[in-house]
Order: sequence, then structure tokens, then C-alpha cells
Amino acid sequence: MGTYDDPLGSILIGTWISSMLFMLIIRETITYYTSFKSDALGVKIFVALAVLVDTVSLSGDFAEVYLYTISHWGDLKFLSNQTWPFTLYLATTGVTGLLVQSFLVNRYYALTKNWLICVFLTLCIIVSYGGSLATVIILTRFNAYDQRFMIKIPVIVWLTMTSVTDVLIALVLIWQLYNMKTSFKTTEHLIQRLMRAAMQTGSTTSVIAISILVAYLANNTSNVGTALAFILGRVYILTLLYNLNIRKTSKKEGGTSTSDHDYRSHRGPAVAMEGIHVQRTAVVHMDTSGDDLALAPSSYKSQHDDKVPEMV
Repeated sequence: MGTYDDPLGSILIGTWISSMLFMLIIRETITYYTSFKSDALGVKIFVALAVLVDTVSLSGDFAEVYLYTISHWGDLKFLSNQTWPFTLYLATTGVTGLLVQSFLVNRYYALTKNWLICVFLTLCIIVSYGGSLATVIILTRFNAYDQRFMIKIPVIVWLTMTSVTDVLIALVLIWQLYNMKTSFKTTEHLIQRLMRAAMQTGSTTSVIAISILVAYLANNTSNVGTALAFILGRVYILTLLYNLNIRKTSKKEGGTSTSDHDYRSHRGPAVAMEGIHVQRTAVVHMDTSGDDLALAPSSYKSQHDDKVPEMV
């Protein structure tokens, strides 16, 4: 391995992967704003804010690589310190995690009204963000690579609680879906697909966070963990957009896409989960002739209306 493979090569590869993920973010963002124009303004602003924060984070990734490899190439004194782009992407990654996790907890509360679980999850989010904030503050003051050991405790708190929170959110969503019983095969298929989506999105972010922690603990002066940290924010934003755009997939499978606002005025028995609202309707056709009342063949249909509880 060359002299610069770890300190520079790893973060360069991290920006390559981040760039590819950001292209997916752009595509999913365009899909959201073009497909769900009638969503509540609050949701649209929230999505724009989250994407903007992640864009700033990606800019920090690029700036760090540029300063190390172009502006200060060969300057060993500069390369031995972590400059402002480093703390910038750490700070914005923490904010991105805070926003997306809060969004998912908000959705869970809108579905179940289980305030006890939501309060516990919110406390986990606060502790996780506190760890990220402490990491940024300490690195701002002690920015040398050989001083990275000083952030060991806040890094462990941040990444451990991030992983735990992501897994817990996925578990409560999966449990809620598992307990939704229906006799409609199409609805059952939709619920199973949502369970898989909750498992995939929750496990992906938690695995990345744990990988960053393991890389840091194995060698706190290595930039391998830094490269992994570059992509964490992108994955969180993709999780947010996937949970919103999954309604478009449901529409293609035979449903009707509706807005966030429509959910509040809807009435009737339904199965709702994480951006999907499945309305079950039984339609009976009756025909009357004279004094006789004949019952025509009954037809039953299952409508899949994509509904999202409005954010509060």
C-alpha cells in the first residue's frame, strides 16, 4: 500500500461513491416533486431542507479532497490536520440523520398514536445527535489526526445510538405491519412489500454506522472510516425519498396516488402504513323490479390509495 492510499485514496473513493448516490437522490427528488404535487407544503419544505443539508454535506466531502490533493498537495503539515470541510460534513451528516429519523418517528406516531414508543425513540434520536454534535465540537478544537482519540466516547455514543435507533424504528414499523390482518391478497402483498422496505432501509443505515465505528476503533488515524462516513448522509436521504416515493410504486400496482392532505379527510375502514393507505371497499349492485327485489351478482374490489399522514 502506498503512502497516500489510506489518507487520500480512501476519501477519494468515498467521494466517488457519494457522487453516485447523490445522482440517485437527484432522480428521486425530481420523482417526488413531479409525482406528488398535491402533498402538503410542510412535507415539500421538509424534503427540500433535508436535500439541501445533504448537498452542503457533499460539498464538504469534495472540498476536503480538493484541499488535500490539489491546494495543499505535498504539504505534510496541512495533511496532518483535519480542516473545516471535515467538521462540516460531520455536522451536516448528524443533522441529516436527525431529520430523517424524526420524519420516520413522526410517521409512526401518525399511524399508531403510540406516544410512549415515540417518546422513547425521540430520546434515542436526541442522544445520537448529541454524540455527533460533541464530536464536531471536540474536532473543531483538537483537529490533528493524532488527537482523534479524544473523540472516542462521543463517536461511540453517536454511531451506536444511530444504529440502535434505526433498528428500533424498523422493528416497530415491521411489528405494526405484521399485526395488520387482511383477507385481500393484493393488500397482503403490499403489506409484505412494506415490511421488506422497512427492514432494508433500517438495516442499511445501521450497518454503515457500525462499519464506521469498527473502522474508527480499529485505527483512529485511518481515513477508511471517514470514507464510509461520506456516504452515510446520502443513504439517509435516499431512505426519506424512498418512503415518500413508494406511493408511486403502489400506484403502478393498481392503486391511485393521492396527496398527504387527503388522508385527514378520508373516512372508512383501512390499512395504513408508512406512506401507504389501503382502502378496502365492497360494492354491491342491486336491481329492483316491481315488487320483487333481486340481488345482482356482487363484485368486490380493493382500492389501493396512497395516503400519507400529514406531518405535524
